[in-house]
Amino acid sequence: MGIDSREYLRDDNDEYGSPRAAAPMSIVTKIILFTVAVFVLQVLTSGNGNNVSFINKWLVLQSDGLFSGHIWKLLTYAFLHDTRNLLHIAVNMLILFMMGRATVQITGEREFLWFYCASAIFAGVCSVVFYRFMRIDPGIVGASGAVLATFALFALHYPRQKMYLMAMFPIEARWLLAAYVVIDAVPVVKSILDGHLGNDQVAHSAHLGGLLFAWLYFSWNMRFSNWWDQFAHRSRTTVKAKKTGLKVYNPKNQPEADLSNRVDAILAKISEQGEASLTARERRILRQASEQMKKRR
Repeated sequence: MGIDSREYLRDDNDEYGSPRAAAPMSIVTKIILFTVAVFVLQVLTSGNGNNVSFINKWLVLQSDGLFSGHIWKLLTYAFLHDTRNLLHIAVNMLILFMMGRATVQITGEREFLWFYCASAIFAGVCSVVFYRFMRIDPGIVGASGAVLATFALFALHYPRQKMYLMAMFPIEARWLLAAYVVIDAVPVVKSILDGHLGNDQVAHSAHLGGLLFAWLYFSWNMRFSNWWDQFAHRSRTTVKAKKTGLKVYNPKNQPEADLSNRVDAILAKISEQGEASLTARERRILRQASEQMKKRR
């Protein structure tokens, strides 16, 4: 590939002078737009300023609803926000916009959607468990758990990255992450010791759940999109084998017919989804290619 054909050196027109097609909308932008759209529906369906909306009724997270079979609420609550406090959605979406774009470079577009949804579910479970322990059942809304998980994953990958608090004060990502942990852990511990919640109306347990999930995701090197692809491939292979009555032979270390083409495809995948998206087999192919190049020298 010539240097002029690289994406970041191309101008806005193609070789014939016609405008190039616009880049596809990122998954972070799609999540923000969807969340804002749900918020607008909340506002439009709220009655008499009491924040009562059928959207909230069907999507807000409460433990009673879960035990009634409303499992979807473990995810949908993250797309709701307090309509009486515009800062609630504004701050969440601003942080998601800033940190989400950077985190997508680590995970890739498809994996980020899996990560965001899984972190919201995990944060919701943590919050429900905490409130059940406290013997209360408030309605939980807000993307804060998933948003903080997004920030935490970035901070775990780049702990020394300089960030600017209030756009003025430089601070490394690791120390800002530690501050979030303390800010949310103190009210939770205090509530447990006192036997009742404070008055700040913030779901600190959901925040801690999001932070914990990011640490688990990072430490265990999770990759939801790879797991799903492996599951889907295994399901298709099993169905095909049943239909044909043949046994499927798939040795782990079979030789590659065209290693150079495989390497090109893997490098393209890294560019699109990030290095973390590679499977064990793809990493093995890159090592084999590297060894072949060393032998040719």
